[in-house]
Amino acid sequence: MKVMANTNGNGNGHSHEQGLRVHHLANLGGLIALAGLDLEPPDYLLGALLSVAQETRRLSPSERERVARLGRNKLDQRATGKRAWKSWQRAQDLHGLTLSGAQVRDIIKALGHQAPDDPTRLVLALSEALTEARV
Repeated sequence: MKVMANTNGNGNGHSHEQGLRVHHLANLGGLIALAGLDLEPPDYLLGALLSVAQETRRLSPSERERVARLGRNKLDQRATGKRAWKSWQRAQDLHGLTLSGAQVRDIIKALGHQAPDDPTRLVLALSEALTEARV
């Protein structure tokens, strides 16, 4: 199996297939959050999922369709909300960006400023450095 240049944050590479699997698992976590179960403790959540798995095996095709319809409705609502957010974001010319603390420190230093040791102050320090750079 060929290892791609992708990294998991620890510098360890993973294959394309592993990346797809991680993406799939993240999407499943998103479904748990959409169902409002993301704040439940892991043992309860797993028990609930095991219980649902048992119930699922006993559902008739029409009952499965009813359950799937509930899920589709929730996903449709979510998609509508996401489209509205993306539209607003484009109108505001906002861009989503995820940086590690080390990357934020590097940007602050590249702008000629001292990065704070306190990680909770990094975003403020970056904002201040960017503001000064614009002046």
